[in-house]
Amino acid sequence: MISNARVTLLLFALLGSAQAQAATRTVTDIGDAGDGICDATCTLRDAVNAAQADDRILFALALPAPVVIGLTGPALQIDVPLRISATDGVRTTVRRVAGSGRLLEVVVGGDARVIGLSFENGTAPAVIGTSADGGAIHVAAGAALELRDCMLRGNRAIGAAGAPETLNSGSPARGGAIFAAGDLLVENCAFVDNHATGGDGASNVLLPGSAGGSASGGALHAAAAIDVLNSTFSDNSATGGAGGTGGMGTIGMSGWDGGNGGTASGGAIAFTATATPSIAFATLIANEVAGGSGGIGGPGGPLFPEDPPPDGDAGVDGVATGAAIDTAAATILNVSVFAANLGAAECSGAALSARTSNLVADASCPGVVMAALEAQFEPIDAMADSPHYRPLFDSVAVDSAPDCLDAVAFEAVDLDQLLTPRPLTVNQPPGRCDIGAIEFNPVLFGDGFEEPPPPP
Repeated sequence: MISNARVTLLLFALLGSAQAQAATRTVTDIGDAGDGICDATCTLRDAVNAAQADDRILFALALPAPVVIGLTGPALQIDVPLRISATDGVRTTVRRVAGSGRLLEVVVGGDARVIGLSFENGTAPAVIGTSADGGAIHVAAGAALELRDCMLRGNRAIGAAGAPETLNSGSPARGGAIFAAGDLLVENCAFVDNHATGGDGASNVLLPGSAGGSASGGALHAAAAIDVLNSTFSDNSATGGAGGTGGMGTIGMSGWDGGNGGTASGGAIAFTATATPSIAFATLIANEVAGGSGGIGGPGGPLFPEDPPPDGDAGVDGVATGAAIDTAAATILNVSVFAANLGAAECSGAALSARTSNLVADASCPGVVMAALEAQFEPIDAMADSPHYRPLFDSVAVDSAPDCLDAVAFEAVDLDQLLTPRPLTVNQPPGRCDIGAIEFNPVLFGDGFEEPPPPP
């Protein structure tokens, strides 16, 4: 079965090829000013604002490498079918350098294909009573986004705190890097140091403390068709907001109770019940989920110092589920690695399945359970262009996948996250791929062998 996300993106490609009037717009200026027209100078914002259906945006070869587009204004907004491609071999980053806000929004009518870009330091808008969704990227219902060869790092979705002297809870946070209510395809990407944090509950003087906001999807929160392939998730987190402190009791009365801590789900990834997700050839290591702490109860009211009324009860700590992934939808996890994710069981969801197998740190995920699984991989370089966990030569991940097909066995996966060919069979019979985002690439010596030649 072909997933809805892939069908959407195939239609995008077909429609794009049929348009004779599509234009190519070339970014020549790394700033964020401009007049919305690509003329003598063209910023990325100019190119996006001027784009018509099926246009293509490229980056001038004369731009200094690496290319860093510094955003100071609101998020770039795509409302037409559009392709944005970095120059091959040139890391191109869209980074928030002033102010706050997301980096990219794909709104209704938008159908974006983004290749080779990084997104850094975005922040979701925080408004009391409204969830903070997508620190870097927001995909609206009815829109679609394809991300390839991308990196998302240092993005934040932080819910607003409850207003003081009210019972308003802290606001939820969903998707530290990406919130997708529309279709999403993620391939050959890395998500590092992204965080969703619920807003703290209100601490009050004459009222109970209010509850902390919930948090879901430290890196990614999705509610529609979603495919994740050849991607790494590390050091992302979902953290519930702290409950607010209760106020002092009135004369002779016990103190007000503290607010409950916010729940947290999916240290790296969260899927809602409306999602149709699949994950294959992914590596999820060292993500974390943590419920918010309950608020402290307020002191008893004055009047009887020799027999003071009791303090209010402390709020209950928020529940944490799915240190790596939390899903309310039937989800296929295949040939992926789940290890050393903290705060709860690795996976949470009633309908998790695998087409073949996974390598997992506990039995909450479908697959082969292995202790100290993270030790089978080299440490990650979080500041690399495409951060990843490379399997060791003798890692159990090497040549452990019985085939090199995607999660639903629809198409062959012939490249890994770093665009290394799959399979590079080392130990097992030909045709077996490595489990996880990276295919082990043996060092080849001058004679073409994987080991040094024997002494003469």
